[in-house]
Amino acid sequence: MLAPNEFYGDDPPTHLQQGDICAGVPLLLFPASEELILIRSSENRQRTDRLAPGIFELVREQAVGDAFDGSHEYVAVAAERIWAMLMTPTCDLDDLAVWAVWPLYGVEGAGEDVERALATPSHPTLLRLPNNDHFPASYIDVTDFRSIGKEHFQLKDRIASVTREAQHELTERFLKASGRPWGHGPGETVEPLARRETANFAAPGAISMT
Repeated sequence: MLAPNEFYGDDPPTHLQQGDICAGVPLLLFPASEELILIRSSENRQRTDRLAPGIFELVREQAVGDAFDGSHEYVAVAAERIWAMLMTPTCDLDDLAVWAVWPLYGVEGAGEDVERALATPSHPTLLRLPNNDHFPASYIDVTDFRSIGKEHFQLKDRIASVTREAQHELTERFLKASGRPWGHGPGETVEPLARRETANFAAPGAISMT
């Protein structure tokens, strides 16, 4: 793990880049139910094409007969504004309307299991961020990334930027956590081969198909 002076940049660029951390990034939380709550007209429960300030009615998805019938719906969700780290590569930012971010979670109060995991430098998914003066001790789960509109991650809200070395480390941690080497590990159950296929095991964890 890089030291704080190796992880955070002292002279951030005048543009956003991968690894930047912003405050107040909106994170949407969907209800713990498969049924969504629709936002409909308060007069006739009709779908609204454009949601503007006004009086609306919240309607259960299954209480109307035309929900999601080929058109988009506005739905009610919970939201919170958090610290988040930009995951989208720098070279892709200008061409994309939707960016990916890693939410930052506080170490304090995270629980003993998380604290033990964060004490392991090689943990497969959790990564503790080096301490700094801009936000409380935090960590990310490199497999927990969220999509946001690019307008919700603004340069004016940036509180920290990372070095090229840190960008490389973040990318390597994500790739390692989200992928796996080709083949089967020791003790794994191997599915039956298709007809006319054979398997040549050169070594434990490797398989070649001929």
